[in-house]
Amino acid sequence: MQVSILLPASVLGVSEDLRIKTFRAGLVGRAAAIFMVDEIIIYLDHHDAESIGNQKVFSKLLNYMVVPQYLRRLVFKKQEELRFAGLLPPLKIPSHTVPASLKHVKPGSFRLAVVVKAERGRLVLEAGLEKTLLAPVPDPPLETKVGSIVLAKVEDPSRLSARIASPRESPFYLGYRVSTPRRTLGEFLRSVDAVKIGTSKYGEPVWRRLGELRRLFSSGKRVMVAFGSPSMGLREMLAGEGVRVEDVFSILVNTVGEQGVETVRTEEALYITLPLVASLVRGYW
Repeated sequence: MQVSILLPASVLGVSEDLRIKTFRAGLVGRAAAIFMVDEIIIYLDHHDAESIGNQKVFSKLLNYMVVPQYLRRLVFKKQEELRFAGLLPPLKIPSHTVPASLKHVKPGSFRLAVVVKAERGRLVLEAGLEKTLLAPVPDPPLETKVGSIVLAKVEDPSRLSARIASPRESPFYLGYRVSTPRRTLGEFLRSVDAVKIGTSKYGEPVWRRLGELRRLFSSGKRVMVAFGSPSMGLREMLAGEGVRVEDVFSILVNTVGEQGVETVRTEEALYITLPLVASLVRGYW
């Protein structure tokens, strides 16, 4: 089952300070990795330059986090958005903690790599090892473009041979992907077919709707969990677009319950909500 979380670009818009933006993005990336989210979708609050700018910075920081350290210099050039990337916490997901030396790489093991060259029907892969790996060009739709990040299965470390594998073959969590639709929340929700769950203090207490949530999660459809902005909840955001909550969400729930603060920050809501989502995905509830 694929689980996506929908976050507004304004999660980073609470401050103009790039250090604070970087710190907040780090909280989001860690939450997504801890609970093995498949996709982070950053939607626009408005169709304006500020929202588009925040979306760009947010996605850049999240993408930087999810790429293994041994590939970052190859994938990311020096960029203003990454000036304070040292503040980002390491994810330490399995794809980041693979062996750094060929002598420790086992045949049949998986690791992420970057395609650095294509020659004579073969791909040259930079995989963070002493030497590059060689892999035959795979059949479509697997990626082969120079500069793309691929999943490599090491066939024989001594011969530097590998093959490009589908992410579905990976025995471990590879991290999240980041999507940046140029759409507001209402526009995006109306364009996708999925189980769409809204989180709101105006929603029904989650414990009252566990039965319905179990049914939704067992449908086999992609699950999307949406969160509001630092200044506005989902109901208010959609109302500003002339959209009713019940027209775009499968269910609206309050995952916090009685709260002792006026507002729960978006990144705080992630750490409260995602354990529930992960438990429902795995059938624990």
